[in-house]
Amino acid sequence: MTAQQLNYSNFFETTLAAIVGASDNNLTLAAAPTSNGSSAISPPFYLVIDPDNETNKEVVLVTAASGTNMSIVTRDVEGRHSPNLSHTSGTTVRMAVVKEMFEDLHDQLVSGTITFTNKTFDAEGTGNALSNVDVANLKSGVLDTDISSVSGSDDTLASAKAIKTYVDAQVATAGGASLGLVIALSWQF
Repeated sequence: MTAQQLNYSNFFETTLAAIVGASDNNLTLAAAPTSNGSSAISPPFYLVIDPDNETNKEVVLVTAASGTNMSIVTRDVEGRHSPNLSHTSGTTVRMAVVKEMFEDLHDQLVSGTITFTNKTFDAEGTGNALSNVDVANLKSGVLDTDISSVSGSDDTLASAKAIKTYVDAQVATAGGASLGLVIALSWQF
């Protein structure tokens, strides 16, 4: 499947409000999918048409909807029927847990992007590792690119370029003396 975050509601069930032909990629339902009878569920979500009929059962993915109109529907996501089935008005439509939901979740965990909010990560915990961290991943203000006016606290990291610029300036201030001479002289005082 794809790495997508799906929506779901326990016990949502309605019927088709109109015939669905084999070539139709939209559905009209008697009631809009809701989580509590009044709060609409936003796509994407899966629906099962005629869920209690083993021969005509069809799992569909809804990716766009407005009220009772399911405007973009991927038909027969399980590949059970070729060609797609036709369904009569009044056929039961149920939101049920289907295997594609778990495949989407798996794909999202493996290859998708997940945003964590208010979580603590213990990078030193057993089995944990922090990898692929580079300058672009540092919070703004953490990398000090001008150490001539640092805060005096251990709250920033100096960049290699900032250190080199600072040392070069110190060498130039010492009248062109080499860095080794500057260090040697500083030890004598």
